[in-house]
Amino acid sequence: MATSFQAQIEAWATMTERNLNYVMKSSITDVLVAAQTTQIGIGQGATSFEVGKIPVDTAELANSLTVDGATGPESYVVAIAGMQIGDYKRFAWTANHAMPVEVGTSKMAGRHFVGANAAKFNQFVEARVAEVRV
Repeated sequence: MATSFQAQIEAWATMTERNLNYVMKSSITDVLVAAQTTQIGIGQGATSFEVGKIPVDTAELANSLTVDGATGPESYVVAIAGMQIGDYKRFAWTANHAMPVEVGTSKMAGRHFVGANAAKFNQFVEARVAEVRV
């Protein structure tokens, strides 16, 4: 039995909305997963660092990620799962040393664990779009 034109349009609209939500949630998750990717900190003996990774001496910085009143290294998971297109969320690392680690100081270069990964957002979106393209 042939599907009506209206039913085809409704199915297409449902699929499009599902794909948009998938791309949005997955791309934001990609940024946060990358920003929360750890590397050994100087206090643990590191002699170099990779821009875009969060240094860990005590895990305080990684554990300070906060969104919607929830704090913890994976606090973003539930917040993103409940998001809809057009929602606004603010993700923040609240440890006292978060900003100096991000942007650097006169004594150390910034690790840019937030900025370097946020700058990759378009790449994450393109990769996720490629997954749902028909």
